[in-house]
Amino acid sequence: MKIWLINPYGPIPGEGWRDYSFTMFGTTLAAAGHNVIWWTSNFSHHFKTYRSPGWEDRAVSANFTIRLVPTSSYRKNIGLGRIIRDIVFAVRTTSRGKIEPRPDCILYYESPLTFGYAAPALAKYHKSTLIYDQMDLWPELIVKSAPRRLQSILNFLFTPVYATRRRVFNKLDGTIALAKPYLESVLSDIYKSDPIPCALIYNGIDVDAFRTAMHQKTIDIEKPATQKWAIFAGSLGPSYDIKNLISAAENLKSKNSNVTILIAGDGPLRNEVTSAAQKLENLRYLGKLPPHQLAEIYGLCDIGLSAYTSASNVEMPDKFYDYTAAGLAILNSLRGEVAEWISNHQIGFTYDPNIKDDLAAKLHRLASDATLLEEMKSRSYQLGTYFDMKKQSKNLAIFLENTVQYSEKNR
Repeated sequence: MKIWLINPYGPIPGEGWRDYSFTMFGTTLAAAGHNVIWWTSNFSHHFKTYRSPGWEDRAVSANFTIRLVPTSSYRKNIGLGRIIRDIVFAVRTTSRGKIEPRPDCILYYESPLTFGYAAPALAKYHKSTLIYDQMDLWPELIVKSAPRRLQSILNFLFTPVYATRRRVFNKLDGTIALAKPYLESVLSDIYKSDPIPCALIYNGIDVDAFRTAMHQKTIDIEKPATQKWAIFAGSLGPSYDIKNLISAAENLKSKNSNVTILIAGDGPLRNEVTSAAQKLENLRYLGKLPPHQLAEIYGLCDIGLSAYTSASNVEMPDKFYDYTAAGLAILNSLRGEVAEWISNHQIGFTYDPNIKDDLAAKLHRLASDATLLEEMKSRSYQLGTYFDMKKQSKNLAIFLENTVQYSEKNR
């Protein structure tokens, strides 16, 4: 089949970041023999830099191409600039897509603020099968992040967005999601009598490649035998519990704990992290690391930190797959599906980001009980293979093929 992936977000191959889900989708579908084009923005949301001066096609493999769509830029994740970028992407993708040969299937993720462009408009124009990937809950995240007194007002202001989203969802031929609540949120908006095909596909990672990289020796870093290392790797932005990580290091230092907190990544709160790391010997900032070096660091660690503020509505963070592949015990602040996995499989604890020193207390508890820590690490390592990207995505091609056949039969 000729398949279009449409999504203006996410790192692309060659940018020194872990494989994004749409990279995995394109690779998986191309390997199954399909011809895949991923339409994405030439301005990187992740790095806030331009990838090309204009339109550009980049070959990833024989059957997988990334098409860079020229858009505007923005500095802040929340702001008018981002909305304009998404609209420019939608309009230009729609205009170009109408003069391209018809795709059999369009699998997409776009902001609801684009009001039915580009993927829904192109699917209607080409009479192609339309499948949505529910990757997050937006604008619900904006509402939840706002002060309580403003939430009802924001919900009212977003009424047209919610209405447009329901209208689009009711034109879908199928949907996938990376977490159960995300899948349920799409299906609950669909009021037509016949259920649409759906599938739950976790992002996952290439576990074998990750574990191989863990044991490489390309970095020069020593871990004292008496220490336990806990790591947070990700964006240093306001949705993450960065300030609590710093506070936990201060608390653990006062207790002479043997826990050292490592932080890897980049973002708006980097200066706060580097400043704290200069004052606290049990807090180390590693900067932005390429995936293979980050995997090596994981190989030295004991605990993975899934640290988000209470405003976050993330259900299954990508770092969870890294931590289980590495066999780390996990301390997590999210209350969604990931908390259930951690609790049900006894691979860590969930802490409350709103309770002062709760993170520090749980870190100290794990580090002080060697038997408990090793048992959790062992169970985490075993669970990691479940989220191998080859296992998680092996049914994607079959799902798309079946959904296309079903939709064409009932069109």
